[in-house]
Amino acid sequence: MSNPGSGFTRDLADWASRRDFQWSSTAHSGVRDAFVDVLACMIAGSAEPVTRTAYEIAERSDGDSVYVVGSGLQASPTWAAFVGGTAAHALDFDDNFLPALSHATAVLAPALFVLAQQIHAPGERIVDAYIVGLELQARIGRLLNPWHYEAGWHATATIASVGSAGACASLLGLGPGGVQAAISIACSMASGSKKQFGSMMKPIHAGLAARNAVLAARMAQAGISGDPEPLCGPWGLADLYGGGWERTPSEALCLDDLGATLAIETHGLLAKRFPCCGAAHKTLDGIEALRAQYGIAAKAVARLETVLPDLARRNLRFDQPQDEMEARFSLTYCAARMLETGRLVLSDLTPARVAEPEIRALFGKISMVTSDSDVSSAPNLETVPVLTRILMADGNIHEISIIDVKGSNANPLSEAERFDKFAECCRWASSGAAAPGLYDAASSIPDAADFSHIAQTMVDQHAA
Repeated sequence: MSNPGSGFTRDLADWASRRDFQWSSTAHSGVRDAFVDVLACMIAGSAEPVTRTAYEIAERSDGDSVYVVGSGLQASPTWAAFVGGTAAHALDFDDNFLPALSHATAVLAPALFVLAQQIHAPGERIVDAYIVGLELQARIGRLLNPWHYEAGWHATATIASVGSAGACASLLGLGPGGVQAAISIACSMASGSKKQFGSMMKPIHAGLAARNAVLAARMAQAGISGDPEPLCGPWGLADLYGGGWERTPSEALCLDDLGATLAIETHGLLAKRFPCCGAAHKTLDGIEALRAQYGIAAKAVARLETVLPDLARRNLRFDQPQDEMEARFSLTYCAARMLETGRLVLSDLTPARVAEPEIRALFGKISMVTSDSDVSSAPNLETVPVLTRILMADGNIHEISIIDVKGSNANPLSEAERFDKFAECCRWASSGAAAPGLYDAASSIPDAADFSHIAQTMVDQHAA
């Protein structure tokens, strides 16, 4: 067994447990935007059937309950993380994090929000832990991807959970040994297949990952430990879950620049404009742009083709979706809706809307083609172009190639667009009137003296 005081995981843990972080304004604003975005999704997702079912099975205790932030629901801490993660991911409207190929914030934020209530953490500590967790996800993502994701693992349930466990241990102030133990414990919980895309289990993956992150940190705090090098070496996470990896762990983890280069600055998070799989978003941006430029009407379209990487194409697996969950992973549905109305919003993802004959009649006009683009490393996925070509009935052809999807670091949402999304999510949860106050509360998390006051404020805003 290796020495607990050395190794790749220990190097990550040493950095993650620091208390002298100095973040840039870019990093700070990125965290604030991520909190606003995930809370919008948690609010919208709180009343979804999958979240309500998750809450029904959650353990509740009057003496040790915390809020599922973004709702008035309460549960014991690990179960509150489970319900919160499920709510955050219930509508697939939450952010993507390409270095890990995960829904990073849907796991990380609900887990941190639970612990922050328990220990009355100030906002600056939560910011520290969030950036730590995001960076751990990025580094572990480099170690495992793209093979991990291509093999069918849902990185939100695996990589995001492990990175978030380290962040939770950091927030609790467990020190290097505690962070190392939490990461090791979480590696034994990492599981989840992309086979579940288009079902209720996909958002449950985020809930389980958040719950496991909290549980791993609490287990580490109680003195439970695991193998000190769970990420690398024989039977390590990379060996089992990242087959085909040819670079050394030190090259993959990039430990030499740990802390000097942050993924939240160089890559950021993809804030979604559309409540569907992120693999469809460049195509949807392309359709929107072509409709605006050429005044395209769906009835005048003979065919729509989109050329995208196989890694993205395989996520969009339902050409004939039967319900709203499958429709979120259907390019035919999402593209048809965009062609017909020029938008895709939460109200479009209902069983009745998915079953509309005029929309389903467009499915046969829409096709996906696999591109030859190189996606040999996960972070490069964001720079891979997606071509959208519309062939008109009159013989004209219109096409556009999208590289920087709207909502990315290179093409960010404006403050007004962020608020519009937040307001849409509040309306979906029948809390539209509370949107301004809830938005202000979410925006103020980094500056809060005690996060539990933010959680209570949001409950009060809902009730007002």
